[in-house]
Amino acid sequence: MSEQAAAILSVDKVSKKFCKDLKQSMLYGMIDIGREIIGMRVNAARLRKGEFWALDEVSFDLYEGEILSVIGTNGSGKTTLMRLISNIFPKDKGKIIKRKVKRVTPIFALHSGINDVLSGHENIMLKGSMLGMTKEELETKKDFIAEFSELGDSLNAPVGTYSSGMRARLAYAISIATEPNLFIIDEALAVGDSAFKAKCYDHLKAYVKAEPHRAVLYVTNRVKKILTIADRTLVLHKGKLVNDTTDLSAALEFYINNCLKDLPPHIRREHLQLIREYEG
Repeated sequence: MSEQAAAILSVDKVSKKFCKDLKQSMLYGMIDIGREIIGMRVNAARLRKGEFWALDEVSFDLYEGEILSVIGTNGSGKTTLMRLISNIFPKDKGKIIKRKVKRVTPIFALHSGINDVLSGHENIMLKGSMLGMTKEELETKKDFIAEFSELGDSLNAPVGTYSSGMRARLAYAISIATEPNLFIIDEALAVGDSAFKAKCYDHLKAYVKAEPHRAVLYVTNRVKKILTIADRTLVLHKGKLVNDTTDLSAALEFYINNCLKDLPPHIRREHLQLIREYEG
């Protein structure tokens, strides 16, 4: 990223802990609430019995005009990080600073907020309002959503009659129509046909450059996809940020050779070869 680009998001030594046992987690929650009520300080910086760091002092900047991909094995902390940035989870340590960010639109499940009984047009109003769009915004954006989704007359039909790819088209078109400064995509493009995915990738590259103070965080385990759209890649492993690079091919090699380092060398080589061949 050039020196002129400004950081619109700074994540500074952010940590988040969870408890492995649900009952123990609920007990800790009740204790913490009780302490806050009586004015006692809750020490979120230490681990109690059964707790672990899902994220451990993660730091990075996200710059305007940038598509930043985040990769890592299951359980590495990718989704937890995105939920902290989206204010869905509270952090236990560190700071998250957003600069000139008026709207954050996270996509963790494309189909959330979609009602099968309602038509496509009605779902545009429903999901759009859930994402913070006003009635006036929705009126001005409904033509864009219809055109981008390419659903045509199907927008008059109940969404329950849609295929998974059609639902993905509708949900994604509504989400990007919010025109977020910070667009967070967590495996949201795992469904849908190849042509529509390619359209979304191409649109994202243009979108972040079209206006100031825009950026995309793209979380995926489809590692090869990042090679075509990302400007930079973060690699998370067991809650820690272990690699931050603009060399995406090197990030792919690092991901396989380090995040899967507990596997035998020949298995790691097989994983890398399969990713290169099949994750197109």
